[in-house]
Amino acid sequence: MPRRSPWVAGLDLGARRLHWVAIDARGQVRDAATLATLDDLIDRAARTPIVAIDAPDAPSRAPHADNLRLPLKFRSARCGEIALGLQRRIWVPWTTPAAPPFPGWMLRGFEAHARLRAVGVTTLETYPHAAFLTWNAGVRPPPKQSRAGRITRADLLRAAGLAGHPADSWPHDLLDAAAAALVARHHLRGEAVAVTCGHDGSAIWLPP
Repeated sequence: MPRRSPWVAGLDLGARRLHWVAIDARGQVRDAATLATLDDLIDRAARTPIVAIDAPDAPSRAPHADNLRLPLKFRSARCGEIALGLQRRIWVPWTTPAAPPFPGWMLRGFEAHARLRAVGVTTLETYPHAAFLTWNAGVRPPPKQSRAGRITRADLLRAAGLAGHPADSWPHDLLDAAAAALVARHHLRGEAVAVTCGHDGSAIWLPP
């Protein structure tokens, strides 16, 4: 087993590509890349102790299926998704199904979590949009596909501790991966917050 480095990383799953940012304990960007396959990810992540991923790690066990107070869409969801809405008023645009069919990006997320854990990497689920809202005092930034949205997110990342790269030039997928990497750094420091109601073991990790 290779000796673990002090780097942590974030992973954003696109429709066809994986977006990866690794940072050191000071928040310095050490690696940033757009990867084609999960094999490429494993090669890069083998020495990284913690990776925060913008995707669920497993299908839902539907712990709140009988809760008629929840919106119908969320009754089959996991605790992390439900708690994020109830506790933070941030409702994810998707919910994790309990059974197939699963969206393609979600299947890649399941596999990424499983393969990284198989080589000794701790994985966390995070939601970059919620991280940016946390850093921005609950104010929604401009759309991430817009130039204003990318600049706002780059500024928020720098204020949260990202250093060593002119992130203004990054596409939104790498900005999301950088947000996930900062959440992983918070976890390494014992500062990250697990948003969950605790019934199924799922949690969405966010900055303090």
